[in-house]
Amino acid sequence: MAGTESKAPAAFFLTRKATFDLRDIHARSRRQWGEDAADRYLADLYAAMRQAAAHPESGRLRRQRSAPFLMISARRHFVIYDLVPQGIAVLTIQHQVRDIETLVAELTQSFHAEVKQLKRLLLN
Repeated sequence: MAGTESKAPAAFFLTRKATFDLRDIHARSRRQWGEDAADRYLADLYAAMRQAAAHPESGRLRRQRSAPFLMISARRHFVIYDLVPQGIAVLTIQHQVRDIETLVAELTQSFHAEVKQLKRLLLN
């Protein structure tokens, strides 16, 4: 039936930096609070990323700190992301005490390059 195709749910894609960030967050959490707490914390971060993919506009609230990208709060971290055709590309996950503005400014070129490559892969 025309017009009844269901749209695939929005997805999130991790950049290399985001993948390493999550690995480091889990390792640090495991050392400080144990395996169960680290696993729950990471599950909460993944839930926040799924929520951001489903509602990417929510990241505009903190855009002044993460421009030209979007950012949401996830427990004690910020998830910084950009839009891609099928959802979002998670660029980095940083603790809220970090100087987000400086970090984003330093990494903007590499983030743009990685998002451009990801968009190319997703469109093929």
